[in-house]
Amino acid sequence: MPEMNAVSRFFVNLSATRRAARVSEWIRSAVPLPKAAQCLELGCGSGTLAVRLVDAFEPARYVATDFDPRQVDEARRRVARHYRGRPPASLELRPADMLALPDGEESFDVVLAMVALHHASPTHGDFSRVPQALSEVRRVLRPGGLLVYEEFLHKEPIRQWLTGHGFSVEQVRPRWRLESVVARKLAGPPAGTTPPSGSPGG
Repeated sequence: MPEMNAVSRFFVNLSATRRAARVSEWIRSAVPLPKAAQCLELGCGSGTLAVRLVDAFEPARYVATDFDPRQVDEARRRVARHYRGRPPASLELRPADMLALPDGEESFDVVLAMVALHHASPTHGDFSRVPQALSEVRRVLRPGGLLVYEEFLHKEPIRQWLTGHGFSVEQVRPRWRLESVVARKLAGPPAGTTPPSGSPGG
């Protein structure tokens, strides 16, 4: 999974505040986030969305991650400024690769990925590694947990993967090229899988 170059980081961080305001308002008005949720954000960039959601929802835990450690450093600087050096204990910022998340199975109630999933592959037009990232999301989400994401690439293939691997797609909101989606992880194994030997139905 490649790091962004300096030009990409500049434009991502430049637009982060406006994008975070729009996304947080959508989540506040339309996404049923559970109380005291355990949240994971993939591709947190400058940390602006993390701050807004932590302030609005007061989750029990909010882990904001980015593959690029320089983005995590920028997020730490912005978080420190916002909270005047005293960020809430619930907010954690760290580097992480969405293709191999360090968290245990069923660790989170919510996973957020705002225009991040296409970064799983070496080039934007390449879908090949996105299923691996989605598999990691599924692994760390609890049954009933939500994947909340936005994408402008691979929109239909992502939704098809989700519905074929144990998710129900509950919201799809088109916005020009961008698509905002809420998908819920269903209980039990994904459709079409065989239960382990000795389990009910096996």
